[in-house]
Formats: sequence, structure tokens, C-alpha cells
Amino acid sequence: MISKILNETYLRGVLKFLLFALLIIIFTDTAEAHVKWFVEFDISEQPLPIGDVIDKTFVYMFIVSVIACYLFFLVDRYIYEEGYFAEFDKKLKMFDGAANYIMRVAAGIFFLSLFLWWALGYGSSFFITPELQTNSPIIPWIHLIIALCVIHKYTTPITGVGIFILWIAGVTQYGLFHMLDYPIFLGIGYYLIASAIDSKAWVKSAFVVLFACTGITLIWASVEKFAYADWTDPIFEQSPHMLMGLSAENFMKLSGFMEFFVTFILLGAVSVVGRLISLALMSIFVLAVAEFGIVDAIGHLMIIAILFVLIVRGPTSAREMLVLRDKSLFTEAYFMTGLYYLAFVTIFLLYYGLHYLFFAPY
Repeated sequence: MISKILNETYLRGVLKFLLFALLIIIFTDTAEAHVKWFVEFDISEQPLPIGDVIDKTFVYMFIVSVIACYLFFLVDRYIYEEGYFAEFDKKLKMFDGAANYIMRVAAGIFFLSLFLWWALGYGSSFFITPELQTNSPIIPWIHLIIALCVIHKYTTPITGVGIFILWIAGVTQYGLFHMLDYPIFLGIGYYLIASAIDSKAWVKSAFVVLFACTGITLIWASVEKFAYADWTDPIFEQSPHMLMGLSAENFMKLSGFMEFFVTFILLGAVSVVGRLISLALMSIFVLAVAEFGIVDAIGHLMIIAILFVLIVRGPTSAREMLVLRDKSLFTEAYFMTGLYYLAFVTIFLLYYGLHYLFFAPY
């Protein structure tokens, strides 16, 4: 019955729709430029009121994203249950060792770049991302030490601990709400510590935490595009071609939805399609470097590395908890769409709620 419904014509049509969506994402490369690195901003500034964010355009985009989510997971679960490319996917999952080398090399290059940025006089030192600047003379040397520690497996955990220290130092200077932009570094730190332990359980947890923290970072940034759409105005004034004929307001809404949608389906995909989504998302970050230069390249290096790991190694077996094996494909797609709705509303309310708790005038 399912095979008749999901015939080749239908499947081709859905895949074309998803491909079209991915092309839109790739050409809206501004969505992946972290605006705080390039413009003046004030994190304590009140975000755009929710009533102003949720206009007719927002509602239309949300409805389209929900439909696209349902269609995607219908295809993803069909490919998974029919076993398409299952053997190929299974072989790639054996590349845990390669993933470890990718992360260690990327971390070494990243923190060495931070040290050289300061040492060669390109600019002020910063904790872990360009806007987190610091005048501390110690921080660049911490960057150098933790960069060198990735050379050997047994010293790699020192790099992980060093990342935790830098993240906490960022909290002390810039506040917890600002550092909620970067749980990805907590995931990287944990990964570098746990992956050095000779235990399958620890290695599995390392990947789970790494991917989860990366996903949270991206979806948190997507809400910022709704809440502070005007922060990007100076960028669009300098490069109006990025808008592709859209108004700045609608472009930022589209960027926010695209970033959230792609991140969610990347975290929820269980078939080989997940690797294709990783490849498309990684392409966005690489394309953004051409537009925004070396600052963007350094700032997004670790995200690019993590997406490359997802391409090469794939998701962990923990993703199986999202598979409802005793249910129909339609129920599975409905279940994932419900999670999408829940995740969207939750992260939206968390962003606004936490901002109110940290910055509301009393």
C-alpha cells in the first residue's frame, strides 16, 4: 500500500521540492553570517515585540515550513525503511576514527588562528568568536597551548578543558545570555574530552553532545534573526544584492525559517539524506566565506568541521529513538512535524523569556 502511494513520480516530485528549498538556502548565504561579528549591536536592547514579528508573512512562512517538514520526513523515513543506500550508510558509520582526526585538526587550526590573529597584529584577541574581544594578555597564549594539545590523543582533553575555561571567561565578561549563542563550543569541549576515553559509551556520548550542541546553536541563532532583524541593515546597505529583490525584513524572516528548518531536519533525518543536508549546509558556510572573508572563515571553521563529520561519519544510533518502527510512514512524518512545531515554539519563547529575565528593567 505504502509503495503504491509513494511511487516514483511522487517521490521525484517531493525530492525536486526539497532540492528547490536547498537551492534557496544556498543562495541566501547571508543567513549564515553571524551578524555580531560585523556590526555594532547591543544585546541588552529589547528585541522586536512578538506581535510585530508574527505578521502575515511570518505565518505563511511557518505554514510552508510545516508542510515541507512533513514531506521531508515522509521521504526520509521511506528511504530508511526501504533500505536505500543502507549498506553504504552503514560502512560510513565506521569512520569514528576519521571523525576524531577531523575534529582535532580543525580545533588545532582554529585556536592557532586565534593566536596568530593576535600575534601578527590583525586585531584584538578574543575568547572564541570575533565579537568576544578581550584585552587579557593570557588568552592568546591559552589559545596556543590548547591548539598544540590536539597533537596527541592523551593531551587532547586539555584542549577540551581549555575551551570550557574560555567559554566561562566569556560568560564573566559578556554575560550568560550572550554566551547562549555558543553552546557549540561546550559540545566541542566535551567531545574532545570524551572521545579520548577508550570506551564506546563515552565516544557515543561525545557525538551525541557535539551534534546536539551544534543544533541548539543554529536554531538559537535563527530566532535572533527574527528578534533583531535590523542588526543586519548596515550589511544590506553595503551589499544590497544579498537581498535578492526581497525587503530586508522579509529576507531576515526567510533566513530565520530556513536556518531553523534545515537544522531541525538535519537533527531528525535517519536516512542517507541526512548526509546530503549536511553537505548543503556546509556549502552555505563555505559560500559565506567568499562574501565575508577571513573573519567568517575563522568564526565558522568548527561548524564546517562538524558538518563534515556528519557527512563522513553520519549520525549516532541515538537517532533511532525518533524512529517509530511499529507505525506507518505517515504517522512517523506527523510525529516529527509535531516535534518541529514544539521545538519552534519552545526555542522562540525561551529566547524572549530569557532575554526578559536577564535584561528587563525593574
